[in-house]
Amino acid sequence: MTDPEQPSPIVGADAEILTALFSPAGRDDPQAVLRTASVPGCRYAVVNAVLHDRRFAPPTLPSSPDLMFQTLMRWMLRVDGDRHRRLRARFGGLFTARRVEGFRAMVSGRANELIDAIGDDASFDLVEAFAKPLPFLVICDVMGVPDDQRDWLRRETATLGRAFANQRDHAFVEQGNAAVRALLDFFSALLDERAGGTGDDLLSVLGAEDLTADEDRADVVTNCVFFVVAGHETTSTLIAAGADLLCHHPAQRAVLAADPSRWPTAVEEMLRYVSPTTFTGARARVDVEVEGERFEAGSQRLMFYAAANHDPGVFPDPDRFDIARSTKGHVAFSAGAHYCLGAPLARVETEIGLSTLFRRIPALATGQPVWRGSAPLRQIESLPSQR
Repeated sequence: MTDPEQPSPIVGADAEILTALFSPAGRDDPQAVLRTASVPGCRYAVVNAVLHDRRFAPPTLPSSPDLMFQTLMRWMLRVDGDRHRRLRARFGGLFTARRVEGFRAMVSGRANELIDAIGDDASFDLVEAFAKPLPFLVICDVMGVPDDQRDWLRRETATLGRAFANQRDHAFVEQGNAAVRALLDFFSALLDERAGGTGDDLLSVLGAEDLTADEDRADVVTNCVFFVVAGHETTSTLIAAGADLLCHHPAQRAVLAADPSRWPTAVEEMLRYVSPTTFTGARARVDVEVEGERFEAGSQRLMFYAAANHDPGVFPDPDRFDIARSTKGHVAFSAGAHYCLGAPLARVETEIGLSTLFRRIPALATGQPVWRGSAPLRQIESLPSQR
């Protein structure tokens, strides 16, 4: 039996799938890898059950000399128990569904500003011009990042994103380490600056917290980085890929133009179909059987959101994009205790962003997307577009 306090590495078929997701074919289309995979973590029933089962914990990584991986292990999706609950409580206040509804006007304003900036350009890169800056500007607004430091923050988080997408190349990892160090110093200084303040942005709320315990402070500073990265990378992919899907499904685009009330259900289908976060890991605390699959204490397995969301037993004809289908139960935002805290904001950003984009540029056409990576996040590098 494996010692649950000394988790096993990812091995076997799970490791082979992970390697394939880093390949050019897996980068361009993770379903090309996942649709024929037969590991437990590709079955919806297993994934959904494990995510809700307290007998499983977040995965651990081997100890690493690289700061970007040390930082990753402090991110909210990687911690557990009371520590995880404290973090969610600290960050959760600005991400409730009710509070996020109040951000609609701000998101709409940002979307219109970006489309105004495109102007009369006949051709443009939708990622660079719209899909990436929109969620980045919104999360900066929500967090309270100073305007004059946003360009620097965008560059550093982009460097970190490239490092994670190319984490098997240590030259990229070295760049990621430097970016993380700069980002940690940046947010630590901002929290000190906001201490005792009365603002309602996230950094002011966090700065008012008692963070005298070193570990609490380290967790909060690290998760400020996480919220910027998670708060815009995945939503950027969803917006760009969602626009591309609608450009190649004109009948469904016409339905949304005729009935804008259907945008929320369209966004849910985009989430299911694209699955911006491809997978997570799970570590068995004890020997456990789930849906007929055995997991030994300490064993770590991958749970593939992207495969679960294309399980034909749950979502018939899963590789067909259909905004009218039922997407109930999709796991694009995970599930259980680690359900994505920023899900309400991502939904609002995508709904308002895409509805505004197609209203303002009704003849939008997209070319071939260039994908940066699919593990662990789907990241789209560029999407050539025309008015």
